[in-house]
Amino acid sequence: MVAKNQSTSGFKGCRVTGDLFLASASPAPKLRVGLLIDGPELPAVFAAMVDDIQRSSFAEIVLVVRNAGGAGAAPRPASLAARALKFLRTPELRHAIAYALYLRLDEKRSRRAGEDPTRRVDCSERLRGIPQLAVAPLVSGHVQRFPPEALDAIRAVKLDVFVRFGFNILKGDILTAARYGIWSFHHGDNDFYRGSPPYFWEMTEDNPRAGVILQVLSEKLDDGLVLAKGQYANEGGVSLYLTRMGPYWGSAYFLIWKLKQLHEQGFEALKAQAVPPAPYAGRQKLYKKPKNRDVLGWLARAVRDKLAERLGRRIQHWQTAVRRDVDMPSVRPGTGALDLSRFAFFAAPKGHFYADPMLFVHEGRTYLFLEDYDYAADRGDIAVMDITDGVPQTADICLATGSHLSYPLVFAHDGALYMIPESMAAGEVALYRAELFPHRWVKEKVLFRGPVVDTTPYLKDGVWYFFATFLAPGTKATSLHLFTADSLTGEWRLHPASPLSNDVRDARCAGRIVEQDGVLYRPAQDCSGTYGRAIRFCRIDRLTPDDYAETPVLEVGPDAVPAFAGQPCEGIHTYDRAGRFEVIDAKYSLPRTEIL
Repeated sequence: MVAKNQSTSGFKGCRVTGDLFLASASPAPKLRVGLLIDGPELPAVFAAMVDDIQRSSFAEIVLVVRNAGGAGAAPRPASLAARALKFLRTPELRHAIAYALYLRLDEKRSRRAGEDPTRRVDCSERLRGIPQLAVAPLVSGHVQRFPPEALDAIRAVKLDVFVRFGFNILKGDILTAARYGIWSFHHGDNDFYRGSPPYFWEMTEDNPRAGVILQVLSEKLDDGLVLAKGQYANEGGVSLYLTRMGPYWGSAYFLIWKLKQLHEQGFEALKAQAVPPAPYAGRQKLYKKPKNRDVLGWLARAVRDKLAERLGRRIQHWQTAVRRDVDMPSVRPGTGALDLSRFAFFAAPKGHFYADPMLFVHEGRTYLFLEDYDYAADRGDIAVMDITDGVPQTADICLATGSHLSYPLVFAHDGALYMIPESMAAGEVALYRAELFPHRWVKEKVLFRGPVVDTTPYLKDGVWYFFATFLAPGTKATSLHLFTADSLTGEWRLHPASPLSNDVRDARCAGRIVEQDGVLYRPAQDCSGTYGRAIRFCRIDRLTPDDYAETPVLEVGPDAVPAFAGQPCEGIHTYDRAGRFEVIDAKYSLPRTEIL
């Protein structure tokens, strides 16, 4: 579990994920990439993508096409009086005053220096020396077409891919001027949100997810070939500034990932792996800038709900529960059987919670490892208790590093006992060895460096597999990647099937890999709507050094978890079993005075 105030900004998560895809195994010539821009200043997230292309071994930017139609020119700042008068005289602006004021206040309230994906970055130096072509498009409303002479000049460059970082809605022959078309991001789930502004309507409609697609543009708006799609948690509350961080930064590596696939496997492979189209199901045919009534009505509801939450003086508190004398698992993904009624919850000391429970049997005794989170310190340490004969009143701290720790996955290998806790606060995935089990652990090796959480190892046929979730600023789960190694402490290699998931509903592991009736299952956290909302069990259909496939088969939601202190469960996000014991954790809204 990531600490409440733990930030990923120091690790530049978007760049670390992109780093995984900078080298190609193919000897094919470099891909010839062109950029469509409005001017030298690009949003920070697009500037990071430019860096990825330039650092890669398989692609190069050979042409920059700049919009000479005025879209990139910086307007002269108008006086406050002039801007106010323009608002009053222009109906379209007058009806959007509330939205304009909301954006300004939201940015001031939520601003995080350097993390804003839409922050303008001067890319003049990045693009220096690359041939540039200024094009004044033919404009009809929001649609832009390229004149014949510009198309001839572009075709002469023989581009493989155009990347759209500027211009407006493009139609006509420019769509086929590059061999594999124009690739463009749409920030929003194209099955539900077409139009703009990105992520505002998701917040007003209480959608728990915020989507992103990378598509090949077609004549029809937001209806091209979808090369990649991500679903991220809508967790900004009433802040659009914070809501957009996860999907913007989380999808920043899509471009370099798909360019690498194109270079290694060809465009037919990309088409075969494309996201299948679905009928559009949005509440509005085309979303537009919100009017005053939209903004004010939504804010009124949000403020009302926030006041009710504050006045209730309650806190979402995690509890751990144990099930003893297990003859049959409470969760059987193969049959869909589910019964959590026999789990017994136990309390952590006041001012703490216990979460991320993991079991381990050693010399006939069953030990429970868990995260001991201290509210006052805003930090978790790893604690342990022997639960063989009953649950003690408190757990003993067995690993504390001064930075946040959680998810203590303990396992045995070659006669030694190991633990891989979540230690993203230190920027690393570290392997610890038991020096004196269960209370003394020493760091054996740093296996990986980066913003990675809930690393889950599995050994099969002499190959180590590491399931690792990468985070980006503003999100609790971004993308699940699989790595392999020849030994427990060996060098990690990115598995060819990575990424396994870009979906907040299953991109984060919820416990060790489970085997039942000869079938492997990966428990995954569903963090949509609220962090740790539910557990999805994914059946592992194929797991080899060259291939991976899984199928979601069972969801364990909060409705399946027993009530605690008269309160219904609001989330569950860890499951483990060992010997004759099972453990889960779950969260409840409890009075602050009873917790802190």
